Amino acid sequence: MKNIYLIILCLFILFLASPSSYAYGIRVQRDYRFTTQQDRNKRIEVYHDYLTKAGFFDENNAKHILNFKKYEKDRNYKDNLKYIKFDTPLSQTGYTVKGNYYKMADKILENYSIIYDNDPDTEYIYNTQGRLYQVVIYTGDTNVRPHYKAVYAFNGYLQKVHFFAVDGYEYIFLPDGDLQGVVVDGKLYNTAGRPLKIWLK
Repeated sequence: MKNIYLIILCLFILFLASPSSYAYGIRVQRDYRFTTQQDRNKRIEVYHDYLTKAGFFDENNAKHILNFKKYEKDRNYKDNLKYIKFDTPLSQTGYTVKGNYYKMADKILENYSIIYDNDPDTEYIYNTQGRLYQVVIYTGDTNVRPHYKAVYAFNGYLQKVHFFAVDGYEYIFLPDGDLQGVVVDGKLYNTAGRPLKIWLK
């Protein structure tokens, strides 16, 4: 009889310690791939509603056009490229520069990013000719979930929103509010939890 009570107690403890969490009032399993479709749909709906209330999917790009205009050309791009490729000292101060390489070829520079000291939540991404083609704006503490980043084209139009949710996954939404996919262990999965053959950036 004692063994039965012990088994019940162990099962109860395992139930309490099961990998689940709560997000905006809904209970979510931690592994997006191996849960019910109802659970996946509910999470996607809740996170979509969160971003909708934040105004992402009906955002006017006019303010971004003005904000991005002054950054459309990196006048110091040759110096910045030398810093990335050869680690030569920068002649300018007040910003951080980093090189972004192609995933399948670490030695081939795809583009580079500049983050200004007075605006650490905005990343300006330039091609190797020093032309702005993308801007990433971070919202929230990147060490705390939830937080998100919005990716804009150089002309101010929203391209994607990456929502880092409290369930531990990254949900990628397109400008029309549709879910592109959910990142799990570096791979993208669709609404049904199946892997997608899309190159992640």
